[in-house]
Amino acid sequence: MTSKFEVSTAQIVPDVTMVDASRQDHSTADKQFPGLHNDLLFLWAMVDTADGRRYELVRTLSASATFDFTLHECHPDLWEYPRTVRIPGERDLYWGPIIWLDRHGTRTVFQANVTMAAKHSMTIALSPEKYVWKEEDVIDVLLTPLPSNVTRIDVPGPPDDVGYTSSGCAVSGTIEGSEIVGGYGGLDRMYCLPGISAQISKMAHLEHYWFVWGAIFDDGHWETGNAMLGAGGYATATFHRQGEAPLVATNDEVDAKVLWETKGDVSQPHLASISFCGRTFDFQATHNAAACAAALGIAWLHGTVREQGGPEPTNSWSTMEVIQRNRGGREGGRAAPRG
Repeated sequence: MTSKFEVSTAQIVPDVTMVDASRQDHSTADKQFPGLHNDLLFLWAMVDTADGRRYELVRTLSASATFDFTLHECHPDLWEYPRTVRIPGERDLYWGPIIWLDRHGTRTVFQANVTMAAKHSMTIALSPEKYVWKEEDVIDVLLTPLPSNVTRIDVPGPPDDVGYTSSGCAVSGTIEGSEIVGGYGGLDRMYCLPGISAQISKMAHLEHYWFVWGAIFDDGHWETGNAMLGAGGYATATFHRQGEAPLVATNDEVDAKVLWETKGDVSQPHLASISFCGRTFDFQATHNAAACAAALGIAWLHGTVREQGGPEPTNSWSTMEVIQRNRGGREGGRAAPRG
């Protein structure tokens, strides 16, 4: 069983590629990883609005239900908890059973809990060209996949085959009625064997840190990155500058450092550097983006990413997902200082 498998000594080798969203099957019947099914998907975004606020929003869906979401305003003080706007519950956004409908190639969610649907309107529609995400009067977001910007990770082998895709997108729309003036978001999907939940699959056991970033420059071009640091030297990293071939690295081709700081009895990371394919990218935390999932041992920090020796972006958005800190925010668990 996965719980008894020692990932730190398993020498797990991923196969990583970058593809275009137009080549992706966005249905729950997606068979791009043979023998695996799409168990979970996550719509997410980190955005700045015209009223000067920074938000993080995440919605989790499966083939038959949506059971988690969060919308919160991130605090610029790394030691201050974000303002919760919506969390799972009867008085917040929709949760419960769903049905996926295929409408001319667009996969649309139908809310099957009619009582909850009457309380909380929700529109989610996925197509190769765009992801529409609306919830009541607080979330009205359009995620537009950037060209050739889907990181695709195939990790076969014991104890269970897994797959993962992460599509990076430009973001527009409104949050709490305020126009989005910048940000980065996407659609992530986890694939696992029938009978195994993605939350206890090999991929879930590998994670220590996950970095995702997007940057825009004076001439209007985008650069994006996606890097996961795991157990036993496991790592994946991709970088894509629009108009150029993507860069891909795995395991010992990726070198990373993560620095933590402590205040009182609480420790958390705040600086990181990730090196691969002859480039080094520096992450600096700017916002506390912790959400309800912190109770599950997961935390988020938003920040900026800049390539060493490269041009300074006009703007940059990045999230560092920190996997399984000890409860209470104390240093420990899987994610720990590196380098």
